Amino acid sequence: MPDGPLHVSISGGIAVGKTTLTLRLSEKLTHCVSLLEYPENNPYLADFYADMKRWAFHSRIAMLSMFSMRYRTLQNETPDVQIVLMDRCIHELGVFAALQHAAGNLSDRDFEIYRGLHESFMTLVPPLNVVIYLWCSTDAALARAKKRARHFEAGLTAEYVHRVSDYYRTWLASLPNATRVWEYDTCGDVDVDGIAQQLTALAVNSEPRD
Repeated sequence: MPDGPLHVSISGGIAVGKTTLTLRLSEKLTHCVSLLEYPENNPYLADFYADMKRWAFHSRIAMLSMFSMRYRTLQNETPDVQIVLMDRCIHELGVFAALQHAAGNLSDRDFEIYRGLHESFMTLVPPLNVVIYLWCSTDAALARAKKRARHFEAGLTAEYVHRVSDYYRTWLASLPNATRVWEYDTCGDVDVDGIAQQLTALAVNSEPRD
């Protein structure tokens, strides 16, 4: 594996099933390490949902910090790791910052500071080899969010969920051609076994992945 492990992001908006798929894949893949999101560890997220304009910058910086620290755990992994599964990746965090800037919750000054930090991190982390993009209807996402009952999502609106999905489409279109993008509607069945087989085949392929 001269090119290092395959970096795979399970990406998508709110309550689309990212963590569920990450955990299911990790059970089926060997030589794999999973990095989970744990959004509840963001100390500003509940404040953000209560008052987006006041807390948007704080919550975005905190999330960027949390995601950057996940990569430090990879330094302690054994050399036989072939696949790094990420429950959302640091690359896609700009989606939420751009959305908040457009909504007027991040000032131009704060957005430029955030964007500079985010772009700097992007030069330091490995590129994405595969993005598994999950999506579902807005109604389904809201129903799932209600069912899991995270306190910081109590004020979640259909408009916000829909706008997040729109901004994800823009992010997907910006990805380099070398990044494979696989899309799945999680309102239907997702072939977890098939995805695991495809990832395994890519991981053992010595073809350069830059």
